[in-house]
Amino acid sequence: MAVEAPEELSESDLSTRHPVRERLLERARDASARGAGSTNGQLEPRAPARPRLKRRSQQLSPTLRAIFGTLMGLAVIATLVALAMNLDKEQNLSLLGKPAPSLSAPSAPSAPSAPAALAAPVARATTAVPLAPGPWRIDDAKGDPALRIIRGTFKSRPFLSAIQAAGLDAKQAYRAMAALKDVRNLNRCGPNHEFIALVQRGPGTLKAFEYLENKETVFQAKANENGYLVGVKLDLQIRREQTEGALLLTSSDFSAAAKQAGFDPSLRTVLADALQGHEGLAELTFPATIRVVAQEVTVRGAFSRYAGIEAAEIKQADGELLRLYYFRGDNIKGYFDAKGRSFHEGGWRKPIPGAPITSLFNPKRMHPVLHKIMPHQGTDFGAATGEPVYSASFGTVKSIGPGGPSGNLVVLTHAGGIETGYAHLSRFAEGLKVGEKVKRQQLVGYVGSTGRSTGPHLHFSVKKNGVFVDSATLHLDGLTTMPSAEQPAFEEIRRKYDALLDHIPLPALPPTAVAPTAPEGIGTQAPPTSATAAQFDEADLGSGVADPPASPANPASPSAQAAPPAKAAPPSGPNVIYLNDTDLQKLQSATEDGQIDP
Repeated sequence: MAVEAPEELSESDLSTRHPVRERLLERARDASARGAGSTNGQLEPRAPARPRLKRRSQQLSPTLRAIFGTLMGLAVIATLVALAMNLDKEQNLSLLGKPAPSLSAPSAPSAPSAPAALAAPVARATTAVPLAPGPWRIDDAKGDPALRIIRGTFKSRPFLSAIQAAGLDAKQAYRAMAALKDVRNLNRCGPNHEFIALVQRGPGTLKAFEYLENKETVFQAKANENGYLVGVKLDLQIRREQTEGALLLTSSDFSAAAKQAGFDPSLRTVLADALQGHEGLAELTFPATIRVVAQEVTVRGAFSRYAGIEAAEIKQADGELLRLYYFRGDNIKGYFDAKGRSFHEGGWRKPIPGAPITSLFNPKRMHPVLHKIMPHQGTDFGAATGEPVYSASFGTVKSIGPGGPSGNLVVLTHAGGIETGYAHLSRFAEGLKVGEKVKRQQLVGYVGSTGRSTGPHLHFSVKKNGVFVDSATLHLDGLTTMPSAEQPAFEEIRRKYDALLDHIPLPALPPTAVAPTAPEGIGTQAPPTSATAAQFDEADLGSGVADPPASPANPASPSAQAAPPAKAAPPSGPNVIYLNDTDLQKLQSATEDGQIDP
């Protein structure tokens, strides 16, 4: 009986059938071919069999195929979603009037046509950049095994003593001094000035010497081909350039905000100097935005320092807005607001910056404790216990100690026969003593309620030639207004800087913050075609060009002085006094006005 030939398998069938089944089917085909071709039981030559399709060497199980198919499906869906989001973003940009992002190479940025409300702040980068080619410096010899570098500062030591103490031989020290005598007087060395010496190992021969007043002023003595030291002042390609940008202050951490905006943290020093008398950085309400047009100094193309502030704008969370401009006229210079006002020191400052006056100088005052007519020979400032109290001007400590009804009292003497008194203190500044010279706005004590007092406050008194006078005669925190003759020039400067400030993009504010509107008198003029030049020179910049002063430049934010707690246990020390009225009267007699008897 003939065997039916099995149905032919397609390539797809072979790829999906089991290998054992395939072998059985192959055997069935061979048997069918032999039966069909035999005669009388004799085998005849078999026709060549069809070449079999080659099976795949590896097969995926159904489970793996299902997983792979699922992943491919997810990938397709994600691609479709991304394309939809991109199309939606382009549509939103077109609605806002902004061009959609292009896949081609970016073009050069163009000048902004209007101030952006939520743009990122823009400022000149002050990070390390490759220096422009300049003169040879001793630091270029680093890594030479035959040479060593000696560094040091002079502090209060003479030139020869300082460099010999650092390890330079006396003979070599004289060589450096002789080489620089024609370009720098080394008999007067600043305490913060530095020196660098390049010395040959072994014999100790001086190969080069540098005297650094700062990053910008460097004097160098370098050995020539004959071994003689030749002194010169280095040309470090000093440039002064204008830079602008915006900061967002959400806390008192000014340094972090400055870095975020691309400024150097030292911007705080020159900004505080510009705001002095107008506003204190420590008094700002957050979040606050600050726009700045500053002047910076570069050395060989790299940032060195800020020379000063040309103009600034401060917007606070409470809606207050202030713009300041540096103006130098024929007879006046300084920082003025949009109304031409300048709050100057005038030589005298309030002992507690920003504190309200609670009682004026009054010769016929009814005493709140004794309930009788007694002259109020001073001015009372309201403040909480522990608030810092500062000297109104520079002077000398005349007395410090118990003052009868005045409680803990500090008396300072000043030029012109003037004395100032600071009464009812809870304690004195650490280390303050009689005969000590004090600077303007130097810490002298802390607010208290010692002596004859109804509560914590500062009683500030002024004597001139031994007679009490009203402190208002000192014009504390005085105000200067722009002279009429200078107003046209000031208005021109103000318009130019208003245009620059208006076109500085503001940083993005927190969602709940609402930016205040510009005050009256601040316009939106078109930006100038070129950067406005600074209106001041090096001599006008105060702390912006010189070494920072030892005391805080802005007394309203005494960061260098740690404020004591409101109420604390009496600390130890000779200048800390906690006495009641009875004890004070026993220790020392006093006049009714509270001043210590001679």
